[in-house]
Amino acid sequence: MIRARSDTLGIGVGLTLTLLLAAGLRIWGSGYDLPFIFHPDEPFNITVAQRIFKTGDLNPHYFNYPSLFFYINALAYGPYLAAGELLGIFRSGADILPPNSLMQGVTIAPTPSAVLLGRSVTICFGVGSAGLVYLIGRQLREGPWVGLLAALMVAISPTMVGLSRFVTSDSQVTFFALSSLLAALLAMKQGKTRHYVAAGLFAGLAASSKYNGALILVSLALAHAFRFGKQALWKRGLYVAAAAAAIGFIATTPYSILDPSSFMSGLRYEAAHYALGHAGMEGDAAGWYLGLMATTSGGLYLLAGFGIANGLWSRRKEVAIVAIFIAVYFAFISSFAVRNDRTFLLVAPFLFVLASDFAVDLISRLAGGILLPRFARGALIAACAGVLVTALSGSLSNTVAATRQLTALDSRQTARIWIDNYLPPKSRIAIEAYAPYVDPARFEVLAIGKMIDFPSEWYLEKGVEYLVYGEGMFGRYFARPDLYAAEISKYEAQFSRFFLEKVFEDGGYEVRIYRAR
Repeated sequence: MIRARSDTLGIGVGLTLTLLLAAGLRIWGSGYDLPFIFHPDEPFNITVAQRIFKTGDLNPHYFNYPSLFFYINALAYGPYLAAGELLGIFRSGADILPPNSLMQGVTIAPTPSAVLLGRSVTICFGVGSAGLVYLIGRQLREGPWVGLLAALMVAISPTMVGLSRFVTSDSQVTFFALSSLLAALLAMKQGKTRHYVAAGLFAGLAASSKYNGALILVSLALAHAFRFGKQALWKRGLYVAAAAAAIGFIATTPYSILDPSSFMSGLRYEAAHYALGHAGMEGDAAGWYLGLMATTSGGLYLLAGFGIANGLWSRRKEVAIVAIFIAVYFAFISSFAVRNDRTFLLVAPFLFVLASDFAVDLISRLAGGILLPRFARGALIAACAGVLVTALSGSLSNTVAATRQLTALDSRQTARIWIDNYLPPKSRIAIEAYAPYVDPARFEVLAIGKMIDFPSEWYLEKGVEYLVYGEGMFGRYFARPDLYAAEISKYEAQFSRFFLEKVFEDGGYEVRIYRAR
């Protein structure tokens, strides 16, 4: 009894420390750019959530993403406003000011704490995902070790940590998809209606966070087939789950029904966007995702591959339920022209669960099931543990390095200060997306999507005196000369036409400032 209590306490301490690590890594650097916002999508997402909160109009009037993400962020403004009023910071919701964007990636936040609020919501979902994989691991094998190890992998993953710091829906959809998977595993084992309802409901909430979350239903369908075999189609659990999924989606994206034309327009736009391409994020999607895996948590993802093979070879149903989502989702995202880490994020914790399952299984087999001398078994176990520790260390090291890079002083900050200090007030300055923020109260600012949208003479005709280029825009073309020869030629023509005033490369981010005359 005493030993059991001690084991339970140790597990609780281990999980608590893992979740604290997950939270700490995500909080570190979460205010890296404030009061400016470098992320291209955060300002719009924050503005929509604030508008819903302030006006009470639940129609987001935007459906490239479904609505649950905006609703949850809008709800967070309730206690935020109450605390602000109590402290005398706000008198009403009107005092919570939205971000002011000149261009994508060129934004200032008059209320920086509102940005931190949205990022904190995302962090909570990211930490929650670590807790969920612990529970999922306990469904794969008896005992806590698969869950604890998987939770640690999620806690330190460069991709999962990095994308938990932004006001985007990716951590949220991951959380709800994992919730659905957990319920699906329980449905397969116990067949209770409440598990089917939960699995379907969470799948609906995943889809209502980001449309690709709907694919988690394949895990539920397979779990149901394993439970009932040839009779699966005649068992009501699957239909109960489907109804729950529909209810979950419609209840939290209600204007899919109430404003169907806008909903379908947004959905079609997003589908076309991923199918047709996005400059700097297109081409060889499958290869790019494999490269991302190799350079972030390569050792852990390799273990996941062994875990899939080992589980399917041994015909373990739990592994198949996790693996089918991995296979379907990876094939789905690899079919599009556009690829990015945000799209990949959803599948990462599923891979970590199977990586952990394989590692624990291998070490336990070596410890008790191989007819070798004790010293030989010990040496093999130590070697396997060393490989695992090395893989974990590599993942954590990449997370720390990425966070240090994120929080380092970069050229968007140093160039902005230089512009304020050295360029004459009221100068007419053209900026492109992802350039430093240039104060429109101090200068005449001409915001351009990308500088090559107009020829060099156009800027001279408009009286532009300085042109500010950001690597986030021009750099994407120079990184792919095989695809963007025409765009590179246009940029080079402008670079040769104007006079280079200053180049900043702080933090590995390049900003170029040219003088027009």
